[in-house]
Amino acid sequence: MRSCCAFLCGFWLLAAGAAEAQERFRVSVNGGRQSTSTELIEEETFQQYFEQGSFTFERTTPRDLFYDVGATVRVWSGLYTGVTVSVFENTGTGELEARVPHPLQFNRPRTTTAELSGVTRREVGQHITIGWMIPATDGLDFTVFGGPSVFTTEQTFVTGLMLSLDKEVFPFDELAFPGAQMERQREHVVGYNAGVDMTWRFTDHVGVGALLRYSAGKKDFTPTGGATVEVEVGGLQAGGGLRLAF
Repeated sequence: MRSCCAFLCGFWLLAAGAAEAQERFRVSVNGGRQSTSTELIEEETFQQYFEQGSFTFERTTPRDLFYDVGATVRVWSGLYTGVTVSVFENTGTGELEARVPHPLQFNRPRTTTAELSGVTRREVGQHITIGWMIPATDGLDFTVFGGPSVFTTEQTFVTGLMLSLDKEVFPFDELAFPGAQMERQREHVVGYNAGVDMTWRFTDHVGVGALLRYSAGKKDFTPTGGATVEVEVGGLQAGGGLRLAF
C-alpha cells in the first residue's frame, strides 16, 4: 500500500512538473503570400442627354504579399486561444467600359473603355482563433485552428464619368474617354478563418514556423449615388516566420 502511494505521489509530481514546463503563451510573426485572387464587378447607370447610360468597372485583386502578428494562450492541455492581425494590400489598375448616349440621336450609344490606375484593396483581418496543439517530436508541433474573423476593408469604386458636351467633337459619333470619378470606401466585413500552424523550437523560447490559413467573408458596399456591389475578402495565405514561447 505504501509502495502504491509512493508511486502515485511520484507520478503526480512528474506530471505536475511536465505541465509546468509547458508553454503558457506564444507570439508569432509571419510574412508570406496570399495565393488566391478576388474579382470585383461594379455596374452602374446614369442619365445623360435625356437617356440612360451605363458603365461596368472590373478589377481582379491579384496575389500579393501579406504579413501578420498574433498571440495565443494555453487554456488547458493542448487547447489554445488567441488573436491574430493580418494585413494585405494591393494597388493596381482596373478596366472600365462605358456606354454613353449620343447627344443628337436616340438609341445610338457610344462605347468607350479605359484602364484606371490607383485602384486599391486593403484588408486588415482580425482573426480570433481556437486551436489544438499536437506535439510531433522534440521541439516540433502542429496547431490546427479556426474561428471568426472581422476584416476592415478598403476598396476603390468608380462613382461617375466626367461627361460634358463641350468636351465632345461634332458629329459626336465617337467618344474619347472623359475621365472617371473614384472614391475609396471602408467597411467591416465579418467572416471566418481556419488553418494549421507548424512550429519548430530550437531553444525553449525561440523557434520558427510555417503557416497555412484560409479566411473568407463578403459584404455589400454602396458607392456614393450608385448600386450595391458585393465585395469578397480573404483568401488562402501561406507563409512563415518567428515564434516566441513563454
